[in-house]
Amino acid sequence: MTNQTGLPRVSVVIPAYRRAEGVGRALDSIRESRLDPSDIEVIVVDNASGDGIERVVDARRDAFPRLEFRTWPENVGPLENWRRGINLATAPWLKIIWSDDSIEPNALANLLEAAERNDACVVTCRAAVDYPDGRSVSRYLDRPTTLTPDIVISELLHFPAGLPSSPGAALIRTSDAREALAGDLPDVCWDKAIGPDLLMTYWGVFTGGVGVHLPDVLARFSAGDDSITVRTPRAVLSSCYCAAMSSLLGLTTSPISITTQRRLRSRAALDERLGGEPSALITPRRLSLRATAYDSYQIGRHWFESRVLRRHTI
Repeated sequence: MTNQTGLPRVSVVIPAYRRAEGVGRALDSIRESRLDPSDIEVIVVDNASGDGIERVVDARRDAFPRLEFRTWPENVGPLENWRRGINLATAPWLKIIWSDDSIEPNALANLLEAAERNDACVVTCRAAVDYPDGRSVSRYLDRPTTLTPDIVISELLHFPAGLPSSPGAALIRTSDAREALAGDLPDVCWDKAIGPDLLMTYWGVFTGGVGVHLPDVLARFSAGDDSITVRTPRAVLSSCYCAAMSSLLGLTTSPISITTQRRLRSRAALDERLGGEPSALITPRRLSLRATAYDSYQIGRHWFESRVLRRHTI
């Protein structure tokens, strides 16, 4: 069906820094047989890479009638690069593809259909995580789920998390992403670009909307050594994400179970002991025996696999 509105239905934003090859893969992964090409707006924002990324984008212009490329004269940092890309988006729905990731065929159509069918503000999905050694592991919940504030926090506190913390495995409203990037987080979260991604993903759920999770693998994440998730110490990641969860909780009037609140405080207390970012640690924080025992087991297993087996996972 031909798009009659003159406006795209979804904006795909690909922020990039020195990943020309990855941007090519990300662009090549956008294969949609159920959407009119004019439904898709593609925006590549380059953070002064100087690695020939413009040639990679230009070689694919014929595939996308709505393709915009911007490169900045100087490096503006990851968060500002995200903001500028999102501010260029004209569609109501936003799909972020990080420059080392990709999406599966018809992922955009599946996500859009789920959003419209459920009148949802966000649709998350499963993701395949590809490792340098050739392994590929599917992550996140394998059942359809309605996302409420309590379910989101509870699943994010699992180790590994039951829901994605990144919009790389989600379709979100463009307006929610813009509001989230003006949200309240400790400076370290903005500096490290850890936490704002979680805010963008779930902002709509915590400001009165309803989200849904699809059990289908629609995104692919790369777990190379240059991935932020791989190279950042686990306690630092956890403390920044806990700060983002705490910030989201300040937005909602929906009930949050006592168990979920206790688990969040306990995780922050454990992060403090394991070397989390001091300025990101939420208060109050207090160890809970049950929550700490579970987290300690999972973290111990992660330590053994990464330090002894040399197997880095996200």
